Amino acid sequence: MPHGYSRPVATIGNFDGVHLGHRQLLLGVVERARTTRGTATAVTFHPHPLHVLAPNNAPRLIQTLRQRLATMESLGIELAIVIRFTTEFAQTSAREFATRILADQLELREIYVGPNFAFGNRREGSFDLLKAIGEKKGFLVGKFPQVQFRGSRVSSTAARQSLLSGQVARARRLLGRPFALEGEIVHGTAMGAGIGFPTANLMSPNELIPRNGVYVTLFGVDGRRHRSVTNIGVRPTVSAEVPAPRLSIETHVLDFQRDVYGKEVSLEFLLRLREERRFPGKEALVTQICKDIRRARRYFHWLERHVID
Repeated sequence: MPHGYSRPVATIGNFDGVHLGHRQLLLGVVERARTTRGTATAVTFHPHPLHVLAPNNAPRLIQTLRQRLATMESLGIELAIVIRFTTEFAQTSAREFATRILADQLELREIYVGPNFAFGNRREGSFDLLKAIGEKKGFLVGKFPQVQFRGSRVSSTAARQSLLSGQVARARRLLGRPFALEGEIVHGTAMGAGIGFPTANLMSPNELIPRNGVYVTLFGVDGRRHRSVTNIGVRPTVSAEVPAPRLSIETHVLDFQRDVYGKEVSLEFLLRLREERRFPGKEALVTQICKDIRRARRYFHWLERHVID
């Protein structure tokens, strides 16, 4: 066990996206650790097991590892143990994982898991096996119930499908917070500035990018969040120009004049306004951008009077 941490109360999982189900589990661990004066601990894996075992079928992850750990910390997790997942580690039997790693190496005192928990080689280990090993090795094992949203189980898959279809408002409800990209602002084509709407071009390490389209967003830089409108798609949006092959994430920050090139930023997605589309000329594009900005301002005005939940 890392020096300085005592009586670890833990949960185990991939925690992709840290959705509402994960949140319930993590907050439960935090509360239990406070009660026992222990350390709220999360044991997770990187990369995702499917990226190693079946890369062609691996999901695009909702968060980077940094985002995942930061979200856990915001919920009160004091210690995150990241186990590097390799083909060799994948051969570890459930009994060996629970005995040698969880009990002997990490010295976990209590472990809480979700309703579909499985572990070890080929997911052979069940909750009942973990509980039986815990009784022998001296750690307590508990289970948290399933979390549902509108009659369906909350899962990373459901959140991922919502984002890939552009339903960022639904994803926000499943995650318990807006979906966010992170990355660096890099130089783009400067086309937006040329028509009076300068944009910040985001280069993001995130695997999962929401469906192409125009979104109401919050642009975070230097500890502050600014109202913004973001276009995800393949440039250009004017038919006379030659399409660019690379996907672009371009954000017009409302009432904002600063130079942010080279800055590390975050981009939170609140609402999808429309599909990305091509326009016959710049005049039609400018007209549509003005409409998008008006709709975004109305939405932010509405938010001032309501709480996002």
